[in-house]
Amino acid sequence: ACRTVKAPNKQSRERKSVRITLSWLRFQNSNIQEKSRQTTKPLRQISINRRSNRVLYNVTISVDSLKYEEWLLFMREEHIPKIFSSLCFESYRICKILGEEAGGTAVAVQYVAYSTESFEKYNTEFAPRLQAEHQERFGASAAAYRTTLEIIEEGHLVDDSVE
Repeated sequence: ACRTVKAPNKQSRERKSVRITLSWLRFQNSNIQEKSRQTTKPLRQISINRRSNRVLYNVTISVDSLKYEEWLLFMREEHIPKIFSSLCFESYRICKILGEEAGGTAVAVQYVAYSTESFEKYNTEFAPRLQAEHQERFGASAAAYRTTLEIIEEGHLVDDSVE
């Protein structure tokens, strides 16, 4: 008994190809989800301090590209140590602003004062002299804009390895 088998037409081959492709995609997706489950760490707690009366003093500076390295060295070795000798600040950070200005580098220097009172003391007793030194040394090649912010709330991830 011979059986006649029709050769598959183009449309049935395309349907089979689509079914195979969909099966392959489902397989890939399940592999990705499984790997994601294996590598995802459990959510960690965030410690929040809502009772901060500290002040963030932000100084945004546009520094001429030719003076940037000299300015950065000055900030690290002279200016910031003088600011900290006032005993008004607990920390600082220097941040390069992304998307540089033409002909210069935009930088934000952020200082965290212990309290509003500490910042006021710095601002009246120390800031005028230090700002004048900065202006005398760099002039228009490092133009500064200052902003004072009250820290309302801070948070950080809790290190769950120390318990």
